[in-house]
Amino acid sequence: MKRSLFKVLIVVLLIFLPVILHQTYRWMTALPKQITIAAGHPEGRYHGMAVQLKAMLEQRLPVDVKILETKGSLENLELLRRGKVDLGFYQPGTEYALAAQKAVKQAQPKLAVRPADQVCFIANLYSQVLHIIVPADSDIKSVGDLKGRRVAIGDQGSGDLAASLPLLRHLQLNLDQIEPAYLSYQEVEEQFGEKTLDAAIVTVGIEAPVLHELLETGNYRILEIPFTGALTRKASHFSEYEIPAGMFRTQEPIVPANNLQTVACGAHLLTRESLPDPLIAEVTAIILHQNFSRQMRLNELFAAGNEFAQDNQGFPLHSGADHIYNPELKPFLNSDFVEGTEGIRSFFVSMLIAAYLLFRWVQKRRSKAKEHRLDRYIRQLVDIEKKQMEVDGNNQDDGPALQRLLDDVTNLRQGTLEQFSAHELNEDRATDAFLEMCHALSDKINAKLLGWKIDRMGEKISKL
Repeated sequence: MKRSLFKVLIVVLLIFLPVILHQTYRWMTALPKQITIAAGHPEGRYHGMAVQLKAMLEQRLPVDVKILETKGSLENLELLRRGKVDLGFYQPGTEYALAAQKAVKQAQPKLAVRPADQVCFIANLYSQVLHIIVPADSDIKSVGDLKGRRVAIGDQGSGDLAASLPLLRHLQLNLDQIEPAYLSYQEVEEQFGEKTLDAAIVTVGIEAPVLHELLETGNYRILEIPFTGALTRKASHFSEYEIPAGMFRTQEPIVPANNLQTVACGAHLLTRESLPDPLIAEVTAIILHQNFSRQMRLNELFAAGNEFAQDNQGFPLHSGADHIYNPELKPFLNSDFVEGTEGIRSFFVSMLIAAYLLFRWVQKRRSKAKEHRLDRYIRQLVDIEKKQMEVDGNNQDDGPALQRLLDDVTNLRQGTLEQFSAHELNEDRATDAFLEMCHALSDKINAKLLGWKIDRMGEKISKL
């Protein structure tokens, strides 16, 4: 009865196991109710893409998206590491470039990354081009004329500042040789208008509003950066870039007047490893969709697609993004599901094994504690053996007694065999021992009985 009940419980558990695993999977892959995007300055291009991404995500998923204004790439990265935001835009090389600047290093102490929730890469969005902008009527004709001038090099913790520092080192200009101004884009425009700023180093996408607002007026021009090949060797996150003539203004004065050599770096969208794969997969699909790149004027992403999106990662690729980039490699089971249910599966299997071993142990203890089914027959066999020991076969009346004992052994053996099935006889070693004892005792009695018969025959012969 108890064994049958145990089997029924096992069957019930196996029936409900898929339901338990399904509910666990839904819990592990459930989308958060709200996510936050670190978007940089309101006047920057990061912010505009964050607004568009928010609109498309809220349209596709039951998720509220919050946009957080920040000072730039370094703050975005630190917020991701703290777990304060879920998505963030980042200019590669920012952390490394700003680590050498004492003031920034003190203001933004490096945080330990939690091994279980590291920062991951989603996509490279566009090229951020380095521009050195000066007023059109300025006497600054080349980068060498920046010495002693008031130059905006980007806000503290921004990608602009991270790009300006290696550029100044490449130009062999120390911060002591210029008057650095740590300004936002809006402050750059205001101080250019007030004529209190001589130049600005701005690293943004070629379609950034701040560039067009300044350069389309014809009141500003761009300086060419010399030896760009050497600069890309010194700062590996940079690549050579050419701004075509007339990019910002095609009427006189043309801006730029000729093809202009400069450098550029990527613009990455990052996330945290702990975010569920379905959410990041949806974000990646939106980024790679041509409607998004067309609306946001991401021409490089629109033209090159996946190849450009995966360029120069710098961080491990999030598994949700990898499902979109490599759909043919997508595992049969979702990685979040496998990871989330691993502990439950191990626990469940361990409990089954433990229950089975406990059941077998209890069963053996009980079988040892209670009398074996053969015990009664063995005692009867021992009694018969004791009786045959009392009959030596030498007396006249020993023959019938030995025959009765032999019949008793035969009847006992037959009665025992009737109580056991063929399977039990094959499995239970005790039955083998019992049968061997019966055979041995029968042989003893037969030997005595044979001796008794020989004696009787000898007596008859001697009388003849």
